[in-house]
Amino acid sequence: MSNSIMIIGAGPGIGQAVAEKFGREGWSVVLAGRNTDRLALLTAELSALGITAHALRVDATDPAALRAAMAEADRLTGGLAAVHYNAAVVRQQDLFSMTDSEVEIDLAINVAGGLHTIRAAVAQFGARGGTILVTGGGLALTPDAGYASLGAGKAALRNIVQALAEPLRRQGTRIAIATVATSVSPGSPEARAVAESFWTLATTPAASWEAVYPAAA
Repeated sequence: MSNSIMIIGAGPGIGQAVAEKFGREGWSVVLAGRNTDRLALLTAELSALGITAHALRVDATDPAALRAAMAEADRLTGGLAAVHYNAAVVRQQDLFSMTDSEVEIDLAINVAGGLHTIRAAVAQFGARGGTILVTGGGLALTPDAGYASLGAGKAALRNIVQALAEPLRRQGTRIAIATVATSVSPGSPEARAVAESFWTLATTPAASWEAVYPAAA
């Protein structure tokens, strides 16, 4: 196992900030997502900073493709130490104005993609163990009917992380969530602060299963 992290749903904002933080600490980074142009741009920016970075196209709603991409990331890095689920559909829309397909698409990414990632990471880590990180949201703590699908997704992921924290710990794998209770824009101080929270969660064995940012939330 090497000091390496796979970020699923990598993009500007939290994903890029996490990649830069871990990369500057000497970790190699695998960026994964559906938008190949964006992945190529982010990978080039990381490489320009002297960070070892790879890019893999993957749809987290396709479990078989996700498992294959994770296995490839494991091969590229010599053994992943951490996997970060950062994918989400941010839709400002109430539940009753959404179409049936919009509900299904959002839940596939906001909930099922996260569950597929957790299952795949546990299988990939196996007996050696590792760390699973999840980007949570303040909507899991303070619901807003105007963000129905996103709130449902963040609440579901927070629930499963809390439920799995102890049983996975006994197997040698840590799982933790950073509940981000504020808006985060690319390159912002908030993005960097959230990345610091993920770094603490990943590298502090005694860290809780949840970190909330900002702490006052």
